[in-house]
Amino acid sequence: MTSISQIRPAVTFGARLCAFLLLSMMPLAGCQKQDSVAEGPIASQSGEPTVGAPESQAVEPSQSATAQVSGEAAESNGRSVSPAVPTITFEKTTIDFGEVGTDTKQTGQFKFTNTGKAQLKITRVTSCCGVITRGLEEKKEFAPGEGGVLEFDYHTSSYAGPPTTKRLYIYSNDPERNIVTLTIKASTAQRVACRPERLRLFLKQENAGCGDITVRSLDGRSFAIEEIVSTANAITAEFDPDQEATEFVLKPKADMEKLAENLRGQVVVNLTHPECKKVLLLYDVLPEFTVNPPHVTLFSLKANQPVQREVLVLSNYRDEFEIEETVSQKGTVKVLGTKRIGNRCQLRIEVTPPAREGDNTILADTLAVSIKDGGVLYIPFRGWYE
Repeated sequence: MTSISQIRPAVTFGARLCAFLLLSMMPLAGCQKQDSVAEGPIASQSGEPTVGAPESQAVEPSQSATAQVSGEAAESNGRSVSPAVPTITFEKTTIDFGEVGTDTKQTGQFKFTNTGKAQLKITRVTSCCGVITRGLEEKKEFAPGEGGVLEFDYHTSSYAGPPTTKRLYIYSNDPERNIVTLTIKASTAQRVACRPERLRLFLKQENAGCGDITVRSLDGRSFAIEEIVSTANAITAEFDPDQEATEFVLKPKADMEKLAENLRGQVVVNLTHPECKKVLLLYDVLPEFTVNPPHVTLFSLKANQPVQREVLVLSNYRDEFEIEETVSQKGTVKVLGTKRIGNRCQLRIEVTPPAREGDNTILADTLAVSIKDGGVLYIPFRGWYE
């Protein structure tokens, strides 16, 4: 039988063992809990500091979140900020003068402004016939907000006509409109008339058959004659430059020798009319002789094989004449014979092509026909080797 004294040591030993095991486990549990508790306060959702909140809620935003915010800001900036470029803006790109007089100068201008955000550079200005531009020769660069002017002079035609269009082109570094087209419109109307409009003159008539010339205002405005100029000064007329009127009658004088040397020409009458600075009068003189055909054309030529043609010399004033001499400039043309038919003379001509020189395929020569007491006629010859 076991005594109480024997049981007490056994109980004491078991209790001590349980206590030891219990104490040895308590530090382990305490370390795990302590690691999950924050050492200091952090902000709660309400904005107030909170003690004991987990560290995972207190850390700063991660790098991926920061990059995402920065990317969104950059994208927003890319959409809101436009590149700095120049922009050329004109007040108007078309000027219509309406109806204006002949031989007048119309002056205008195209104004522009750099409405962009970068320096505007004008690189080139081109114009068409009858238009002279100026104003951009020295200054060709314009800061944002700065403007410039392209000026022009438009010289109208010498003849009345329907509306015409002239275009100017201005080149710049504007990426959207690097070439701008500027338009000028006008129709020309005759303000002063000249009668006759054309002179038909004759060498065998007194004063070349030239009658009076009338210069008259069509719009009722008075003018004066400043000057009269003709080809080779073959036609002249007296006038008073101080006299103003709506109509003048000129008495022209013809120089027969000068007309014989200038069978076609013009007479220009310069005026003070505000919309007609001059009137133009053409003239033709009937020559003493006419050659038919006026020039001779030959084809399929062969070296040293003659070709014959006939040429007719006609007296326009029905005078009898005599051919005194014929001379070929290069010696390839000669006259085989002549035949008189009233006031005409028929020439039988022979052309002998020389041997070709290299790659030359063209034969050219001139026959000079001297008329006794009547000057010299020139007949050109042109041919092609086969």
